[in-house]
Amino acid sequence: MTPDSIYQLKFLSDLSEGPHSKPLFVYTDIEKPEKDSPKYRSRLATWDGSLRFLTQGEAKNPCWKGEFIYFLRKVDNLPQLFRLPLVGGEAEQITHLKAGIEGYKVSPDGTKIALLSRGDCDVPKPDAPRVYEDWPVKFDGRGLLPTQPREIWLWQLGQTQKLLSWPLDVEEVVWNPSGEGLYWVASSNKQERWNWVQRAYWLDLQGNTQELFGGAGPIVGLEPTPDGGLAYLAHAHEHGGGTELRLYHRALSGEIRLLAEGAFLNTVNSDVRMGNGIQTPRMGPEGNLYLVVTQQGTARLLEVTPQGHSEFASGAEHSVLGYAFCADDLYTLSESFVHAARLTRNGEVIFDPNAETLASLPQPQAVSYAAPEGHQVAGWVLLPEGSGPHPLVVYIHGGPHTAFGNALMLQLQLFRAAGFAVAYANPRGSTGYGQEFAVLGTRWGDIDEADLLGFLDSVLAQFPLDPQRVGVAGGSYGGYMTNWLTARHPERFKAAVTDRSISNWFSFFGASDIGPRFTRLELGAEPWNKPEVLWQKSPLSLVHQVQTPTLVVHSEQDHRCPIDQGETWYTLLLQKGVPTKFFRVPEEGHELSRAGRPDRRVARLEAYLEWWNSYLK
Repeated sequence: MTPDSIYQLKFLSDLSEGPHSKPLFVYTDIEKPEKDSPKYRSRLATWDGSLRFLTQGEAKNPCWKGEFIYFLRKVDNLPQLFRLPLVGGEAEQITHLKAGIEGYKVSPDGTKIALLSRGDCDVPKPDAPRVYEDWPVKFDGRGLLPTQPREIWLWQLGQTQKLLSWPLDVEEVVWNPSGEGLYWVASSNKQERWNWVQRAYWLDLQGNTQELFGGAGPIVGLEPTPDGGLAYLAHAHEHGGGTELRLYHRALSGEIRLLAEGAFLNTVNSDVRMGNGIQTPRMGPEGNLYLVVTQQGTARLLEVTPQGHSEFASGAEHSVLGYAFCADDLYTLSESFVHAARLTRNGEVIFDPNAETLASLPQPQAVSYAAPEGHQVAGWVLLPEGSGPHPLVVYIHGGPHTAFGNALMLQLQLFRAAGFAVAYANPRGSTGYGQEFAVLGTRWGDIDEADLLGFLDSVLAQFPLDPQRVGVAGGSYGGYMTNWLTARHPERFKAAVTDRSISNWFSFFGASDIGPRFTRLELGAEPWNKPEVLWQKSPLSLVHQVQTPTLVVHSEQDHRCPIDQGETWYTLLLQKGVPTKFFRVPEEGHELSRAGRPDRRVARLEAYLEWWNSYLK
């Protein structure tokens, strides 16, 4: 296995119910034109005992309703809504809004479609100046944002008209069961948007709207219930950035009940995913709610009754990336330590598009470190061939409120195949181990550092590893921790790779697309309020101590952890005489390692291996 194995990968996503009680999904592979750069190709597909493609052109976000399958496809570089008749024939473009379509929901009877769009406003040319009066002005993966808010439009009988104007972006919309109106989510003012606070509203088809609830935190995953109520996920930032979502039900009378708590959604790290998957609440055929929850390194499907009783509807041997009910059958996209997404029916794997490409990958060995405070730190080790002692790479996940676990990290398997042992763990701040475990607050760099270093010592004591050849790496929060650890423990690591990192909380606050919100929620500080916390928690404050040879990896269009973070770290290490290189990637954002152009993903992995070979072999 080598980095260019990426070209052979196939990705399944966007699973939903299709016609004839068969699953509908998006199948993505990689094309390598002779005279052009490699690119992803996404097509609609179904499974009826074998793989059957429904489109050859680009198709994403599918939905089947009645006699049509709807999907999004780019026209002049903007998504528009198409529909494909089940009786056969070519797909028909049914929207022509100048700003394109950013989301849609088909009504229960299939006669109407709610659209999320910025309407008929002209899209600014890329080289045109922009004037902003709000924040954020950019977003990772999207670039500079339009100044026109995202609104609700209605398609009916071939006509498209605006149904709701709102001063801020509408984030989510869903039909009620009768099709008489829509539930939708948005912030009510700029301050709420800045602080990730939202409200839920009702909208009838005459354009009249009414606020229902909210104003304390985020609201996601709206799902109407048969009793006229609404299920959803929300919290009120009670524990800052580490607050877990909760499942609520709002009755038609307005009474709100808490049904379940947990680390909802699949937050397990993987670099072999594309597209989307349903993980938020959905009604099952028997009247119970289903949703995905991450627990102890595995994302499992949870079934919740209207009374709030819950039990798992999937096993612990794999993670659920998406799910759909087709008649009485439960289909999932499942993944594991050694498998990318596979299609299952009632728990049985029926289609694995990577059965040959990813054959015979070794299972990581589970390790548990008993911390002095009494908690356990779960982790895993991948050992290369041979008796050792092996050089070791400690790899740190992003977030920090995500987790490693039962999902494939191809990058780590590539390190192992190249002769490097890999150790990776879920320190405090990770999801899936309870609310208290997930909270870091001003303990960033303290309790998580203790867990990581304790885990490292435990691994070195248990496995045939060379303590003199230990490297450390990670992306995003993992990049922050790489900077932090090499600054705080200058002689501990022989090499480092810091990827899309944070080095300076002050500049991150102002330059990141989530800077103010994220910094307040995580550290409880601002540049004018507790500035000493931002400096104390910035690796930049300790950069003079770094001795570890460091490869800095950063993308120029990364708006989540802007490139000045990597530039600053690289420049200071260079000026200080620390061996360093800068792997700088144009036209890519924060998702380079997971969704960047395939050849750039390959080049990034090759740069990692070259660095490890130079300093750890």
